[in-house]
Formats: sequence, C-alpha cells, structure tokens
Amino acid sequence: MKLFLSTLCACLSTTLLLAQDYAGYRTSSQNGVNGVFFNPASIAGSRYRWDANVFSISTFAGNNQASFQLKNLGNSFNSDSLRNQLFGKEAGAASGMASVDIHGPSFMLSKGKWGFAVTTRIRAMANVSDVDGKLVNKITEDFQNDPQLPYTISSGKNMRVTANGWTEFGLSAARVLVDEGSHVLKAGATVKYLAGAANAYMNIDGFTGTLNSDLLRQDVYLSNSSGKIAAGFGGARLSGFDIGQLTKMTSKGVGADLGVVYEFRPGGDKTESYKLKAGVSLLDIGSIRYRKDAQRSGAYTIAISGNERLYFDELSGLELDDYKNFFNSRPALFTPAADNGQTTYSMALPATLNTEIDYHILNGFYVHLGSFLSIAGESKLANSFYKNSVALTPRYEGKLARFWLPLSYNELTKWNAGISVQVGPVFVGSGSVITALTGHSKQADFHAGVRFGKLLDTRKAAD
Repeated sequence: MKLFLSTLCACLSTTLLLAQDYAGYRTSSQNGVNGVFFNPASIAGSRYRWDANVFSISTFAGNNQASFQLKNLGNSFNSDSLRNQLFGKEAGAASGMASVDIHGPSFMLSKGKWGFAVTTRIRAMANVSDVDGKLVNKITEDFQNDPQLPYTISSGKNMRVTANGWTEFGLSAARVLVDEGSHVLKAGATVKYLAGAANAYMNIDGFTGTLNSDLLRQDVYLSNSSGKIAAGFGGARLSGFDIGQLTKMTSKGVGADLGVVYEFRPGGDKTESYKLKAGVSLLDIGSIRYRKDAQRSGAYTIAISGNERLYFDELSGLELDDYKNFFNSRPALFTPAADNGQTTYSMALPATLNTEIDYHILNGFYVHLGSFLSIAGESKLANSFYKNSVALTPRYEGKLARFWLPLSYNELTKWNAGISVQVGPVFVGSGSVITALTGHSKQADFHAGVRFGKLLDTRKAAD
C-alpha cells in the first residue's frame, strides 16, 4: 500500500507538472473547437469558418481537508503536496481528486448549418474516497514521534483509491435543426475511440485497527486489525510510469458525447450574438475494457491479532507490482479471498450531465450559470468520477481580450472563485486563485492553451 500511494502521487505530479476543467474559459461563446469538449452542439452554426486548437491543458487537485495559499500554489503539484491534497493529512476520513486534461491538436470546420471536428485528448484522473488521513500519513512519511498515537481507526465506509489514464480520438458532427425567426436549435454528437493506458484501484472494506509507534525500532505499526483489502491492475505498470505512457494503447473502448443547444436571437439577426442560450450535454458515455493482471491483482482478508504487528518499514523499498507477493508471504496476517474468475473488467468514463444558461447582458458582457451532475458509477471500484458542482460566471468578450470570473461550488472543495483571461490566441486561468488569496482554498487548479481560427466573413465578431 505504501508504494501504491507514493507511486500514484509521483505519477500524477509528473503529469501535472508538465501542465477542474477549464474553469471560466469553458463558458465562452467563442472558444471554437474547444467548445466541442463541453457540448458537441456548440460547433453547429459556429462563428468560425475553421478553428484549430494547438495545445490546451487543465489541471486540478484538491480534497475536503486542504488549505492552500496563493504563495504556495507553485508547489501544489509536487508529489509530497499532491499526496496531502489527495489524501489529507489530518485524522479521519478524507476524500480527494486529481486530474489532468490535455486537448491536443484538434480542428473544426463549418459548412452552412453543419459543423465538423476532429479532436485529440489525453486524460488522467485519481479519486480518493473516505481514506483515513492519519493512516496514509504514517504509511508514506518517515517516522516521527506522534503524541496522538495510539490511534484507532474504525471505518464504517469503504476506503477507496482509483487511478486511470487514457487517450481519446474524437469525430464530431453537429447541425442547426431549427432556424426560424428568433429561435435556433442545434444538436451534435461526438464518437470517441478510447485508448486505455493504465487502470489501478485499491479498496479497504470494513477496516478497524490501531496505529502505534515503536520508539526502539523507530517505526509505526498496525495491530488489532481486521477488514478486507482488494486491488486490481490493468494496462501499463505504475512502477516507473510517466506521461509518455498515457499514449500507449494497451486497452481500448468506445465513448460518446451528446448535446443540444437553444439560442434566442431577437429579431432573427444571425450576425449578432444570441440574447439567451440554454444547453444540455451528456458527456463521457462509454468504457474501456482492461485485461486484469493476475500477477498484481488480488483480494485478502486482514487479520492482525494478539501480539502480531505489521511494521510499515516492511514495505519500504518494495516495488508496487510486488505487493501481492508480499501479502502472500504473510499468510498469518493476510488470507487470500476467493477469486471471482474474471480475466477482464471495464472502467467506465466519468460521465456527467451538464446544463447551462447563458445571458447576454449588453455589448460584450455575459453571465453564465452551469451545473454538472455526476452520473458515473462511483460504487464500481475501477471507475473515475467527478463531483457534483454548480458555477456562476460573469464574463466580458471583446475583440482582442476576454475575461472570466468563475464562482463555483462543488461537493468536494466547496466554494471557490477564480479568474481566466484570453488575449489573442492565448488563454490562461484558474478556478480557485482568488480563493487562494484568503488561504482557505481546498483546491489548486490551472489551465492554459493556444487556439486560433478564421471567422466567417458575414459575422461581425472578431477573434
């Protein structure tokens, strides 16, 4: 478990340093091909004759215990900080999430009422649910005398950690279905080929136990413990994992995005922006099929009783892929559970139902209200998932510059405020940087990118 947690954080920090999802910027009416990732209907009747994304990246890390300050955000994605952001460092149950979303070279073309797009995307996600922060701290940190020990853990919920990495290749089509007077209705869909790189999960069910310190041995140990532990692995090995392996196609699947957009344009003037827009999109339908690695995967019943102890330094130096061999070598503490016989399993995409209302106040000023409801199967061990959230985003869209002020609330990190800016083809922002100024933000996120396009000659808007 020590190597599982430490390697997971190291892998994610490596990925994130090279870079929830485009807070603020995603609400723009002029984000071109990038709009297809949030609602595929957006490219129908687009203002752009064509549009290209060169490279865009969005990162996120947070939990329900963290507290970040603006001056420390530059170190938020190193492995030590990321571990605290994911698992927390205080006693009691902690939940966290980390993600990176890279939009690779992508291209959109408009033709009459139609819009078409070809997209590429790389994604990595880690979810942590109800993991005891004190347990993780003692497993992953060097020995320190802790006056809170002995510490008793009695978890009424499953402690769960999930990590996934995959690549998407998308083909999108959208069309204006209704264009009568002031009313415009659009619909679109994206079909995605999914190339899975790696999946890993660990679940500790019904765990009770006691953490204590051995001052003579200078180590922390676990005693009087019971419960069940299960782990599964598919795709690339996490030991030595780096961002380049996200593009390896060790597993495959099919996914889809669906969307509908309604626009109200007073007077039926199609050369001007809408007065009101409402949209609904169902994103990340589908799954990736992995072959279960029997050499690394297994389930055990934990029974540490009497004078028996599990010292955490026994796991020191152990490769992640050898943890099963270690448990097998300690049959008095870990009893193998019956195998269900499955040789393959599915990892569902982090499906969400998104709704939005966008109101054009005056000239370039807008206000956007959006909600994001997770419909992923969170109870399934291999799945990644987002947390439910809602966001209110005032913005200004001018000819050369655009500004967003995302104000959001989500189940994991609660209230956040940020800012996003675009000048010419370059955009950059964060959904929590303003909250970080107060020192009470429970998340750290950042996005940036470069995209450009050619406007239709009949439109007055400018990029």
